[in-house]
Amino acid sequence: MREGLSHRIVAFIGGLLPLYTHEHVGDRYGARSLVDGTLILPLDESEEDEDGRVEVYWQGDSTRRSEVAGVFLANVAVAKYAELHAIPEASATKARYAHMSQHFTFKTGAPLVLEEPDPESAFAEMLKEATKLFGKEAVKEIAKKTIGL
Repeated sequence: MREGLSHRIVAFIGGLLPLYTHEHVGDRYGARSLVDGTLILPLDESEEDEDGRVEVYWQGDSTRRSEVAGVFLANVAVAKYAELHAIPEASATKARYAHMSQHFTFKTGAPLVLEEPDPESAFAEMLKEATKLFGKEAVKEIAKKTIGL
């Protein structure tokens, strides 16, 4: 059996601990949500028809089955992973999402649907938040010391 995009997406999602875990189901390896029990399984795809669709059993219920684009599920999983692991500041969440988005593309060869945040705007937002917390003069002094002035 050829392991295509669908398999790579499911393997990626299964590695997003502690939200998901890998699970062996029959002759396939899937990803199980540790939040609600949803099971995500890869579909066999021919190389020419590879679109990354996955089979989903919502809340693990065999009667609630659907097929969806795997990148859509990956977007939700990466967003929740970033929220869970990031310091609850917008700039930290953006940085974590950007990192995981790049990592997903590296591991699977497919991009996530949500756009990756602009690192420059994330840095500007971080400076803005630091200015609110510490004051303009303190941030200026930290910046000067960082660049050696």
